[in-house]
Amino acid sequence: MNEKRFYWLKLKRDFFKRHDIRIVEEMPNGKDYILFYLKMLLESIDHNGALRFSETIPYNEQMLAIITNTNIDIVRAAMDVFKQLNMIEVCDDSTIYMNEVEKLIGSETAAAERKRRSRAAAAIPANCDNVTTVSQNSHIEIEKEKEKEKETESEKEKEKKTARHKYGEYNNVLLSDSDFEKLKTEFPADYQERIERLSSYKASTGKTYKNDLATIRNWARRDTEKKQATATGGNNPFVTGDLPY
Repeated sequence: MNEKRFYWLKLKRDFFKRHDIRIVEEMPNGKDYILFYLKMLLESIDHNGALRFSETIPYNEQMLAIITNTNIDIVRAAMDVFKQLNMIEVCDDSTIYMNEVEKLIGSETAAAERKRRSRAAAAIPANCDNVTTVSQNSHIEIEKEKEKEKETESEKEKEKKTARHKYGEYNNVLLSDSDFEKLKTEFPADYQERIERLSSYKASTGKTYKNDLATIRNWARRDTEKKQATATGGNNPFVTGDLPY
C-alpha cells in the first residue's frame, strides 16, 4: 500500500518584494494576476511544477479559468505576462511548467541543484517531453539532499548558540548569547559593570580565562565572602587582602 504524500507551498518572506512579482502586481489587474499565479503554483506542487489535465489532455485557458475560479480574460492576459517574465514555461506538448515550484516547495544545496540540472539536461529533450517523469525520478534525490541540509542547518544553529561574542570597553570579555542572558538574570542591577570590571582587568594584566562567565561568578562569590568576613570581624585567609583581579 502506497503511503499518502502531502505537499505544501512555502513562500519566502520577500516573495512580494521579488522584482517580477512587484512588476506584475503594479499592472492593471495585477493583484488578480498574482492570485491566479499562486493558484497555479498550488495546483502544480504535487506534480513537481508540471500542469496538465491528463497525460493526453493539456490545460487550455478555459480549463485554467475554471479550476482556479478566475475570469478568462484575466487568465489570457496573465499567461502572456508570466511567459514574458519567465515565470512559467509552456512546452511543445502544451504542458505548463511553473519554474519556481521546486524552490518554493523546499530548499536544496547548490550541489543538489547542479546534479538535478545535469540530470534534467541529459534526460529532457528540447520539446520538454518527459518533464514530469524526470522530475519525479529526481524527487527522491532532492529529498535526500533536503535531509542533509536540515542536519547541516541544525549543526549551524548549535554553533550559533555556543558562539562567543566580545563585550566590554576593550572587546575582550567573551560570552555566548546563553552566557549573556544568564549574566543579566543573575546580576540584573550591575551586569554591565561586572563586564567592564573584567574587561579592564584583562586589558591591564593580559590575563585570559577559559570561561568569562565563570570568572564573573567567582568574583561575585568572593566579593560576597569578603563582605561577610568584614561584617562579622572574622579572618578568613581566603578572602582577606586583595582579590586576584
